[in-house]
Amino acid sequence: MMFSPLILVLSSLILPAACQFGDDPPDGFHPDPLTAGLFGLLCLFAITYSVLIIWTFVALLTSRGHRAPYVFLLPTLVFFAWSNAAFIALIILGNIPSLSFSDTFPVLLIPTLGFISNLLNDWAVVLQFLAIIAVIWNRENTLRVATEGKFGGHHPALIALHVALAALTLAFGTAAEAYNMDTNVQYYTTEELFFGDALHHRIVVYQQLFYVFSSFAVLTAVDVVVSTVLLWRGWKNAGIPDKITNVVLYALVPVYCALSLVIMIFTIIFSPSGLPPTVTVTVVESAGLANTLLATGFSITVIIIILALSIKKANWNIGGVEEPRQQYWVPQPQYTYAAPPQPQPGYYGGAPQGPQPMQYAPTEEARPGSYADVRPGGSIPASPPSVHTSPGYTPAASPPPMHTSPGYTAPSSLLMHASPGSYSPPQSSQGQPSTPYPPDKSPGYSTPPPMHTSPGYTTPSSPPMHATGSYSPPQSSQGQSSTPYPPEKGGLHLTYVPPTSQI
Repeated sequence: MMFSPLILVLSSLILPAACQFGDDPPDGFHPDPLTAGLFGLLCLFAITYSVLIIWTFVALLTSRGHRAPYVFLLPTLVFFAWSNAAFIALIILGNIPSLSFSDTFPVLLIPTLGFISNLLNDWAVVLQFLAIIAVIWNRENTLRVATEGKFGGHHPALIALHVALAALTLAFGTAAEAYNMDTNVQYYTTEELFFGDALHHRIVVYQQLFYVFSSFAVLTAVDVVVSTVLLWRGWKNAGIPDKITNVVLYALVPVYCALSLVIMIFTIIFSPSGLPPTVTVTVVESAGLANTLLATGFSITVIIIILALSIKKANWNIGGVEEPRQQYWVPQPQYTYAAPPQPQPGYYGGAPQGPQPMQYAPTEEARPGSYADVRPGGSIPASPPSVHTSPGYTPAASPPPMHTSPGYTAPSSLLMHASPGSYSPPQSSQGQPSTPYPPDKSPGYSTPPPMHTSPGYTTPSSPPMHATGSYSPPQSSQGQSSTPYPPEKGGLHLTYVPPTSQI
């Protein structure tokens, strides 16, 4: 559909060129100078319409948020192009003297081409007016949003005026061309002498319908001027500059008013009150050429101005600010190479990196039957309590060695020589010994059963360490504490069974 006008134009250009090569001179295309100039001008307009149709189609696809003006502008250009192509075909067929419309072509071909050209031109005039109103409508919405309803919006009276002018212009334009075509169908092949009064009456009715159409077309310019001025004042009162409104006010409105003025002037010229009946054909053709040049030229200029508004899309935003680009990718979390995993509740996250300082429970005063805390740099109490054990008792390997009574055997995993005095194992955070120790010696005491460990667990072994007045836990080769792992994760399950004598 978009390239149909271009095909018609190229066919129209080929037809007169082929007719020039006929053997008989009357077989060729022989227009007079003014008609030839009009023909060349129409061909230039056809090429321009084809380019503008492509531009409008691209603007329609890329104008997100303000497509309404281009929705009306695309059929406007298509109708103008088809009207122009039908006019070209009408000129070509009307200037070949040898064509016989009684044998070769239908009798009503010339009136039909004129009807198509005029009807599509009238429809395009209405759609062009609606395209301008769509631009103004968009800016009114933008002003209302920018001012939170204080300015802008659509006045009911202006809305009614837009609808009434568009509907009446379309109705009277269609009625005028349809009535003219009906007159041609009834009286085109008859003699005017037999139907003089009836034919004259129908011609007068057609002219009156066309005058009404032209009047409403001129009034559309008044509507555009009033709407644009009110819109411009709204932006000015809001204190917000708007480039689209400025272009419409200072460029589009003057050109559209000039187009309406041309329509009004040439409507008067071609009326019975305009040119006298005694004028020559040359004067009529000159007036027709001027009408086509000015009206079509101003109409194309209006269309180009509307299309130029689509070049910079930021002008359609409030204050002409660029819209932020939408992020089409999913943001990924920042990746840290070799980062330790985050600890989760209920899971063991491994030993901390690097050596950690030892923390001890609060110090208790040494008293008979109790243990005292040993801090680095501190002193060991001078009177340690004696630890009573049963014969053959061997304490567990996990607690650190301490100074005990005769008969006590220190664990093999850690040997520690303490200064004279008392020694007590480290206290847990609750103030209790971190490893269960045997109670006081009683008859029948036996060694507790072995501790239960998780599968694959091996008790770490550390080199002997000598400490004097202080204690440090054994370190592994990686600088980490060799403290057994907690239960359920390969660690050590400590189970204490009381002596038989206490059960």
